[in-house]
Amino acid sequence: MLRLKSFADIQGIWRSGQVLSRLHEALAPMLQPGVSALELDDFARGFLEREGAKSAFLGYKGYPRQTCISFNDEVVHGIPGQQKLKAGDVVSIDLGVDLGGYISDSARTYYVGDDPPADIQRLLKGTRESLYAGIAALTARQPLANVSRAIQRVLVQHQLGIIMELTGHGVGFSLHEEPTVYNFDPGGRRPIVQDGWVIAIEPMASLGSTQIILAADNWCYRTADASRAAHFEHTVACWEGRGWILTDTQDAEARERFGGAGGG
Repeated sequence: MLRLKSFADIQGIWRSGQVLSRLHEALAPMLQPGVSALELDDFARGFLEREGAKSAFLGYKGYPRQTCISFNDEVVHGIPGQQKLKAGDVVSIDLGVDLGGYISDSARTYYVGDDPPADIQRLLKGTRESLYAGIAALTARQPLANVSRAIQRVLVQHQLGIIMELTGHGVGFSLHEEPTVYNFDPGGRRPIVQDGWVIAIEPMASLGSTQIILAADNWCYRTADASRAAHFEHTVACWEGRGWILTDTQDAEARERFGGAGGG
């Protein structure tokens, strides 16, 4: 069942999302050759403890870590371990934060080192642009499929493989809620977006195959042809007819609207 959020709920998810965004900002400069994924995960644990928050991933269906850190052909759900970053890696960091029962979810993908090759630039630029195209298409009283079509359009323009088996989702009271947010045109006009929706929009794309394979750990998904993959994600609320990003400390509009004590 799709659960609408009140203005106060969106404020709570925004506060959770600000902790999440600050954690992304703290982790980004740590992505250097020789740093292990487990070191990044341990840093995230301490960061969240200091913020009075906790990981929304840890323990979810038995997931063992604070974060998901995926390397190169790993699309999502990479379990942090002793694997070390090296120059030339493409690394996706996916974070979920639970602050006072309000849950936010966001991912960013990085290139380790300087001057990424042209194909990696295309992968990162195209996937990130598709996320913001999807966010811009989120409009109350319009089909959610408009978001999916906008994402697909940008990924196709950048000649990227669209990972169709993995989707975005509702979020806020729990990590995965209705509705499903496809990264390709699912056809039809239902469901229709409403004020009070909070969703995680998260395009995932590759430089090759659209097919994925589940790893032996039953968590991590890899591209079927071992091509590099990227994943970008924001938690977004529909309010006053439009989309608002809740997981970005640099979004001044959302801070002004949801960061105060005023009502909706």
